[in-house]
Amino acid sequence: MTSENQQKVKSRESTGKPSTKSTEKSFIKGIYDSLASVTLAIFLLIILAMTSIVGTVVLQNGRPEQYLKEYGPGAYRLFQSLALDDMYRSWWFLTLLTLLLVNITLCSIKRFPRTWRLMTQSPAVLDESLFRRMKFRGSVRRGVSPGEAEERIRDLLADRFGKFTENRNEEAVTFFVDRGWYGRMGAYVVHLSILLLAIGAIYGGAVGFKGFVSIVEGQTINRVPLRGRNAAVKLPFDIRCDDFQVIYYPGTRQPKDYYSDLVVIRDGKEVQRKRIEVNHPLIVDGIYFYQSSYGVDQSSTVTFDVLDPSGKVAAPSVTVSVGQPFNVIGDSSTYGIQQILPSYIGGRPAVQMSRITAGGRQDFFISMAAPDRDKLRGGQVYFRIRDANIREYTGLQVAWDPGVPLVWIASSVMIGGLFIAFFVPHRRVWLRVELDPENTAVLMAGSTNRNPASFEKEFDGALVALKQALKKDRGKDIGDKE
Repeated sequence: MTSENQQKVKSRESTGKPSTKSTEKSFIKGIYDSLASVTLAIFLLIILAMTSIVGTVVLQNGRPEQYLKEYGPGAYRLFQSLALDDMYRSWWFLTLLTLLLVNITLCSIKRFPRTWRLMTQSPAVLDESLFRRMKFRGSVRRGVSPGEAEERIRDLLADRFGKFTENRNEEAVTFFVDRGWYGRMGAYVVHLSILLLAIGAIYGGAVGFKGFVSIVEGQTINRVPLRGRNAAVKLPFDIRCDDFQVIYYPGTRQPKDYYSDLVVIRDGKEVQRKRIEVNHPLIVDGIYFYQSSYGVDQSSTVTFDVLDPSGKVAAPSVTVSVGQPFNVIGDSSTYGIQQILPSYIGGRPAVQMSRITAGGRQDFFISMAAPDRDKLRGGQVYFRIRDANIREYTGLQVAWDPGVPLVWIASSVMIGGLFIAFFVPHRRVWLRVELDPENTAVLMAGSTNRNPASFEKEFDGALVALKQALKKDRGKDIGDKE
């Protein structure tokens, strides 16, 4: 018994309880074992998978009006309180990722020494004890000389397994095949890829940014408001929107496609042009500009002619913008534009109007393509669109994620690791030739860390070939597979 153990025994004997130092070590070891456990890894992976599903279902980094329209105010408040609207940058998701990193690191540290020994310290000599421990084993006894048996075994191993080593002593010579040793590293390569993946995600989330910007046709911007933060990032270049177009399915208001013509301006010079649409972003200095939404700018105006039911001018024309109330002479109602539709019937604009009276509110449409349609409403006056000065804006999601290259590297490393882990088994084969000139005995044993059924077939084939090789000249087959 060592002096340290003697002190522990004395401490227990004197107090009847483990020492404080021993208790602290047990506590720390318990935490270490918990953090390095496979159970914790499985639990974290399940939680991350479930939360990722939530992140896929719930809109991420949307605008408040999008959440209110799609989910309602109650759900939107819940999303904000749990950070589900920006889940992948939330503190709890990053904490789960960090915990997974710690778990994977400690798992690897705890198990790697044994794996390294299995890779680099395989017994090169097959003795009786090792032979009995092997699941795959067989023996052959022939009347050939040891030297002749060695020559035939060398040819057999070179033909079936490639490289091998020889270890000789006074009693026997052992031929050893060690193939696919690096296959045991597959799991660690996958662990490394997950670490790189998580580091890339955390780094991108911490250093990168996501924002949204609206650009009116003809407008140039170089600042992007950040999502969820009262701040903006200044771009190292300018972005101008030259044009924006929406294409609808025939006869509907359902958009078929929409795109923006963007121009990149650096130091006063145009350096890049691109028409972007959904899933086809503009990329400048690693910053992505995604086509996200569109709308009509508040500065847009519509000019109306005010006519009486007979079609004569009832009042001076008016020019108004969205949300701007107006009145006409001889009518106590208050009118206003609720929405401008830049392309309605025949590609011509229309407006959604409201009329507010003491009796309530009335909504109606006026289309430039049907100039007298509003007469059917039956009011004291009706409106006809004379002109429309419409300015559309394109809504762009802007994102810069410097962790993306690391994520791509991690993905490549993961593919390599998975290939090694699943398709490169570590297989070992030993052949021991007894150096007895009167009665040569050959022991054959093998092991594999993966796919034993396939290895058994290979091993049995090699054993049969060994018997055939040693049977060429003479002798009686005495041994067989055990």
